Amino acid sequence: MAKFDLAELAAPALARGEEILATVRVNWNGMVPPAQVTTGAGLASLGQAAEPPSPDQLVVFPSAKQMALVLTGGRILAWSLGLTGKPKQYLGEVPLSAIAEVQLGQVRFGGLIRVVMRSTAQVDLEVMRGEDGEGFFGQLHHLIGGS
Repeated sequence: MAKFDLAELAAPALARGEEILATVRVNWNGMVPPAQVTTGAGLASLGQAAEPPSPDQLVVFPSAKQMALVLTGGRILAWSLGLTGKPKQYLGEVPLSAIAEVQLGQVRFGGLIRVVMRSTAQVDLEVMRGEDGEGFFGQLHHLIGGS
């Protein structure tokens, strides 16, 4: 797979003073969608007004078969990768406030980063061979206040 400079790729998308803390290339390993029945829906069925969800609960993690992720102090930026491993398209961003927790695990071929969104969706990302998944995880875990 072709290597390219993720910092150079992300530079135009960074805000003034925003710094890149970690980068990683991953394979999308699937997502468990958020629960459809919510407390708000339950209260609404009882005739009580439910509060609308917070913006962080509505954030969707970008997805593509292969992605390049760039972590800053406040968000994750995502690009899809083409067959050659080069960036294909900017997919979007995830504010760190929309992430409830992050877990590090192992799959058959290497590391797995599980991102649990405030919406309760669980996103599984397989770290590509040769990438520093543990470093990315460590930075992300620290930023979202993991213990």
